[in-house]
Amino acid sequence: MAISTSSQPLIPIFNGEKYEFWSIKMKTLFKSQDLWDLVVNGVQIGKDEGRNNDNKKDSKALFFI
Repeated sequence: MAISTSSQPLIPIFNGEKYEFWSIKMKTLFKSQDLWDLVVNGVQIGKDEGRNNDNKKDSKALFFI
C-alpha cells in the first residue's frame, strides 16, 4: 500500500494477486471520492456546463489510477 498523508486516502496497489479484493477496494475508493460515475461513463466531451468540474474530477480519477 502507498504511504498516506492526512489529506490523501490510501491507494490500493495491484501486485498481480487477489484481483477481486483489489477491485472492490478501488471501486470503494472511487465512490468515496465521488468519481465512480467517471469510471463508468467517462467524461462527456462537448458539454459546456460543468466542464471545469468534470476536468478536475477526471484528473483526480487519473491520479488514483
